[in-house]
Amino acid sequence: MASRHASVPAIPSRPHTMHRAVRSALLSLTVASILPTQAARAANAAEPGAAEDSVLPAVIATAVRDTATEGSGSYGARAASSSAGLTLAPRDTPQAVSVVTRQQLDDQNIQNMDQLLNIASGISSTQTDVGARSTYRARGFDITTYRVDGLEISGGADFSGIGSSINLDLYDHVEVVRGANGLLGGKGDPSATINLSRKRPTTERGISGGVRVGSWNSKHVDVDANLPLSDDSRVRSRFVISSDDGGTFRDREHVSNLGVLGIVEADLTADTRVSVGIQHEKTRNDGTSWGANVPIWYADGTRTNFSRSYNPAANWSYTDRETTTLFADLEQKLGGGWKANLSLAHSKGEAINNFGVAKANTAGGLWGGFYNQDGTGAVLNGIHSESESERSSMSLAANGPFQLFGREHEAMVGINGYHLEDTSYTFSSNLGNCNIGGVSAGGSCQYRLQLPIADWRNWDGNYAGFNTYRTNARSETTTDSIGLYTAARFNLTDALKTIVGARLTHYKTYIDTFTLQNAVSRNNVMRHDVVTPYAGIIYDLNANYSLYASYTDIFNPQSQRDRDGEYLKPVTGSSYEAGIKGELLDGALNVSAAVFQAKQNNVAVADGANLVPGTASQAYIAGGSGVETKGFEFEASGNLTKNWTAMVGYTYLSVDNVNTVERDPRQILRMQTSYRLPDEWNKLTVGGGVSWQSHSVWSAMPGRPLGGGAFDDTPLKTGAYALFNAMARYQINDNLVATLNVSNLFDKTYYRQYGFYDGLIYGEPRKISLGLRASF
Repeated sequence: MASRHASVPAIPSRPHTMHRAVRSALLSLTVASILPTQAARAANAAEPGAAEDSVLPAVIATAVRDTATEGSGSYGARAASSSAGLTLAPRDTPQAVSVVTRQQLDDQNIQNMDQLLNIASGISSTQTDVGARSTYRARGFDITTYRVDGLEISGGADFSGIGSSINLDLYDHVEVVRGANGLLGGKGDPSATINLSRKRPTTERGISGGVRVGSWNSKHVDVDANLPLSDDSRVRSRFVISSDDGGTFRDREHVSNLGVLGIVEADLTADTRVSVGIQHEKTRNDGTSWGANVPIWYADGTRTNFSRSYNPAANWSYTDRETTTLFADLEQKLGGGWKANLSLAHSKGEAINNFGVAKANTAGGLWGGFYNQDGTGAVLNGIHSESESERSSMSLAANGPFQLFGREHEAMVGINGYHLEDTSYTFSSNLGNCNIGGVSAGGSCQYRLQLPIADWRNWDGNYAGFNTYRTNARSETTTDSIGLYTAARFNLTDALKTIVGARLTHYKTYIDTFTLQNAVSRNNVMRHDVVTPYAGIIYDLNANYSLYASYTDIFNPQSQRDRDGEYLKPVTGSSYEAGIKGELLDGALNVSAAVFQAKQNNVAVADGANLVPGTASQAYIAGGSGVETKGFEFEASGNLTKNWTAMVGYTYLSVDNVNTVERDPRQILRMQTSYRLPDEWNKLTVGGGVSWQSHSVWSAMPGRPLGGGAFDDTPLKTGAYALFNAMARYQINDNLVATLNVSNLFDKTYYRQYGFYDGLIYGEPRKISLGLRASF
């Protein structure tokens, strides 16, 4: 992404041991991946009389991984690995785990994380403004932990904007572990952990490509190629490219996404597998801005009547995100049923927010103003920020069986962690690197009152834009997290099993602040060492059903800072869960029901309109102390017959905190199904589903104006709503299939947010898309 830069001295890089270690390991594995190609050539040229034990088996890799769902044709998964690090059947996992399979992603035309988390069981979402910021919640708490192939990635904390920045065409499936999951990552959120599993090479050659067009001139193209690179498929590759481009239902909003994935995998020996890859994702959203929403009231207190297409963002307003990741994996069988896995990843990302939006502010604060019905009262709000991030991650784990008291058990031990550098560049009038139309922001690069709009009724997004450039002035936040963990699955009897484990995590973060002259000062140093226990128990009632219970501590260092620039205290607490799980129809259908309870202290809450000093970041207070939630969940997923697959999930939530409005819907229902017709109609598959949630209650900030500076701050209630979807797929011939998708089938008007900044966010109206896919 391009950015204007001043002619200043080069910004120095900082040496870090973990960086060097990860880069060296990535290079070593890259070199190693070349070796099997030479070995394969040598094997092909070997003489017929070569010794038998010097020749590898013809095919070592299986067609799919243990947890892969591609090609299953089902909404259910046979195994998952995101809970305790052991690859277990859902029934053998003492936590609620949902798997959104490749088949469900395809059937519902799910392209990004925002779409995914709005159809996943037990998850609710809030879209704070047009295209810029989203929050996802489960069991009454924010979801802050996201992983790819088990390694933690950045994103998820409140205003991350992660909603549209991940391209799901690159992934095989997504595992959602509800409840705390700190054993593998140190952080233990009582909400959920989202783990995305990449597509991987298989032994069979295949190429597919698709095109799709839809509402608001949306266009999609993707190519997915699985290519063995040696005759015996010991060396194989997978390449995926996916591109989306088009408008939305809002005026002047335009979204483009690009995702690229390349993996080469090889069997070095019968016991050793190595893979290396690169992934690139880029998202640009034009016509988006912080604070961009639909005003609820006029200044006289009457209700507005803006259409769903209304967009207050300026026509030059945009957000741009780009990430490139190098990754490598090594799998080694150690003998005696034991195996070890080493995973490494190095990511570099950049984000630019160049925001402008028509608002109605007063000197009293960000929420103090309202449009007048005569067209007056509007100003342009603007903010510009640029940031870069660099993350090095690693995980080394081993697991296998052991004997104790005449029974076989399974153990796991590992170490994982990451080193993260986040750089935020400083823009301000004092530095002279920020202005709009020659007008100074008067401090930080944020405009609230200085830029009047003559008549908001004629607003078409046209206004002078930002003039900015980078200098040496910046802040660099460094975070190191490393942890040792172990767990064991004890088979106490044929029916009774228990999983116990613990993790020791060291966490450190600090901020280096650089001036224009590149002088540096260090502050906000935070260190934590914490032990996180985990315990689960499973009792098999019979061949189909098992009872389970689990417990874990909650510990989550917070990156949010207060109005004084200090970090908030870590979130602490506990999480309990108990339930019953079953495998029906020879394992084709998974069912589960659970009750849960969690308590968090020191939860970050937005501190009104206050910002962190010297930044454009929201300030927070640890105002969520004593938040306790409990509830009930039910889920069933998988195949009812060979041609009929389905998923249903229901959640009931209760929140014990008198200081919290009912932001989370107390009930959520997700249902989706597809059915391939029999006999002469067997080329046609039809499906559909519904997402329903009960009412929500939102805080009014400051509320409906009553005149004389008074406001009615009664919490705002939005009603329950249901969104239906439908799909049809027709197999034209062996190589060609056509698909029709319709979301929000009955064009329901609903809200993704109601009350923040005295505004609302409309949900997406009916959307239609038609696709054609060829496979060879």
